[in-house]
Amino acid sequence: MPVNKIYERWHFHQRMNQKVAYNIEKLIDLYNTAKSKQAILDGLHPWRVSTNLRYNNLFSYFLLLCCAGSILFTSIFLYNHGALLITVWLLSIAVACFAYLSIEHQSNVEGVIKSLETLTFQYQYDVRFAHFPNFNTQAGMNPNYMLARVRQGFASLNQGNAGNEIVDFAATSWQVQGHDFPVLLFQYVAVTEVEIPTSKGEPITKEIRKNFWGACVFDMPNLAFCVSNERQKYERYPISWTSSDAQFNRDFHLYGQQEFELAKNLTPSRILTLASQLDHMRGTLMFHDQMQAFCYISTQDIFQTRARSKSIDDISQLRGHLRTLKAPHYERMQKSLQAIIRSFMDERVFIKEDKNIEFY
Repeated sequence: MPVNKIYERWHFHQRMNQKVAYNIEKLIDLYNTAKSKQAILDGLHPWRVSTNLRYNNLFSYFLLLCCAGSILFTSIFLYNHGALLITVWLLSIAVACFAYLSIEHQSNVEGVIKSLETLTFQYQYDVRFAHFPNFNTQAGMNPNYMLARVRQGFASLNQGNAGNEIVDFAATSWQVQGHDFPVLLFQYVAVTEVEIPTSKGEPITKEIRKNFWGACVFDMPNLAFCVSNERQKYERYPISWTSSDAQFNRDFHLYGQQEFELAKNLTPSRILTLASQLDHMRGTLMFHDQMQAFCYISTQDIFQTRARSKSIDDISQLRGHLRTLKAPHYERMQKSLQAIIRSFMDERVFIKEDKNIEFY
């Protein structure tokens, strides 16, 4: 009978979705227990149960369509049968509510996949989100306090007139010529308010939020200059300086505090390094004269992984995606900044175990 067929179809629909829900629980458990990228991949193969990650809501949508059709049909042809019309309406609404509540949202699956992507990113690139790089006795200090000091120290992190916030950050270290350099990765949001006149001549305030991503590298020499592909002066670096490289002068703007120091520290080889490494990055590089650090920011999302070629519908596709996970903007930035570190590093600035970085 049709009722039995509907009942069987409903139970099949439920069993399929229960398998997906079970897979989500297993993925969450894997997220909580995996200690390396390889552990994540090993946990996904062999899977031993249904590998489906796509909820099946066709039957729920079919019921919703039938309910809408019955309400429309009775409204047209049974409008003069009051009791029957109300009965059909109430029954259709009840079934529609049941069907709607039975719909499983694919966003639950996407959330778990995104969490595994983030975890894989951390293990693959040795990154710890929500951590600040350790500086010996400063290791126990509040990360929010340290972030505030970094943001105050670099003018490139104070571009908004209404707000400046580091909304996401992570700690890592890069090894260059045998030295481990503490690195702070971050997402920075500059909030700017501008007044725009209306047709009536009355100004309205519009808030503009601009996102930047970048890195602060510590254990660098105390230099004082800023190089950017945009003409943007900072109060801390009032002197505009021209190098001997005409191509560099066309592509970049360079500012500092004293011309003598700029000429002394920015040798032709360093200018060549800056030109070759910053050419494709299109951002701002700022050395601080007291913090033993430099800060680089751009509009390229360094935490963004390579886009999926297709949707992930089962465990094998998820494993393949995580196995080949790449963050191209981060890799490009890391390679370029490591070359800059190599060019500017000074053996005399490396911190001893009993010394801390001072923030001004």
